[in-house]
Amino acid sequence: SLFPAHNPGVSKSFVTCIRYDGVEVHDMYCDALTRPEPVHDFCIGRECQPRWEASSWSECSRTCGEGFQFRQVRCWKMLSPGLDSSVYSDLCTMADLERPVERRACKSPACGPQWEVAEWSECPAKCGRKAQVSRDVRCSDETRPCDPMTKPPNVKNCTGPPCERHWTVSEWGPCSGLCGQGKMVRHVYCKAPEGRVVPENQCSAENKPLAIHPCGEKDCPPHWLIQDWERCNTTCGRGVKRRIVLCVGISGGKFQIFDDEACGGSEKPDEENTCFERPCFKWYTTPWSECTKTCGVGVRMRDVKCYQGRELVRGCDPLTKPVAKQTCTLQPCPTEPPDESCQDRPSTNCLLALKVNLCSHWYYSKACCHSCRAVRPPAS
Repeated sequence: SLFPAHNPGVSKSFVTCIRYDGVEVHDMYCDALTRPEPVHDFCIGRECQPRWEASSWSECSRTCGEGFQFRQVRCWKMLSPGLDSSVYSDLCTMADLERPVERRACKSPACGPQWEVAEWSECPAKCGRKAQVSRDVRCSDETRPCDPMTKPPNVKNCTGPPCERHWTVSEWGPCSGLCGQGKMVRHVYCKAPEGRVVPENQCSAENKPLAIHPCGEKDCPPHWLIQDWERCNTTCGRGVKRRIVLCVGISGGKFQIFDDEACGGSEKPDEENTCFERPCFKWYTTPWSECTKTCGVGVRMRDVKCYQGRELVRGCDPLTKPVAKQTCTLQPCPTEPPDESCQDRPSTNCLLALKVNLCSHWYYSKACCHSCRAVRPPAS
């Protein structure tokens, strides 16, 4: 409503339900429990004082134990009757108005022992084969056991990639020396049917073409030919790396493979060795909390922690961090029936609210529900 300057004005914040794309929709689509309480001041025209207004509190930052809630605080002022606007915070500060706190501690039920799980490992199965993947499952409390009935599974079945992957090779490079020392090198790739290069473990190791070949002379007696090391079989911590070592020679210009004894089996170079990748930092997640709402769209949360062994650390890759928060949609919020035994709020000037006809506004219809009943149309 617009009020003449000599009549009482009301500085008030209007609360509307906004869809994600900015369109105003009916209040039933917003959760009534989280509707912000506006601050209402009766004033005359331009004499309205500035005031702090705060949004509703966010959810607690932790699903259990101690966390924090946050909200936005802004300075508002009625610039002219009916025109309410957000203004610079200095106006509220200069008026010696105490700024509402923007962060407060919140305490959910104490964190008992909780199961924490890491991400699933990569499926080790060759193409078309079946295998199992695993993940670490741990109890958050070393002194008290977690409930074995709620323990998440740590193993599940998996299937290897499709079998139409195939090895492709580049041209051979030049020979690097004489018989027994000289080698030719080429690149060997594992490719999907559409030509995309994929990890080597998606192609069969049994028929992998040689990437290093003997050369040098038309005839070359048996000698050891060593292929490059394969990748470490772990992405972190200690693992094993392997390479192919063959006893080979050249006869009449043709490549030949001999038994190990022909090269002196006891002197065969190592085919396996230990390897160490970066330290094992792993993300662990707790189970999802209940939805923060009982109707409409809410949020569910979980704790996401980075561990190295039993130590909480900061070394995990932020790009692989699991989400800690996601929306949850429940049944639509029902509209509440009117409370027939309602009382006027002592802190609200309901006589003035009636005088300036504010009973149609949701805030005053609740705060002054007893006084406003007199002007409410009878139920049909």
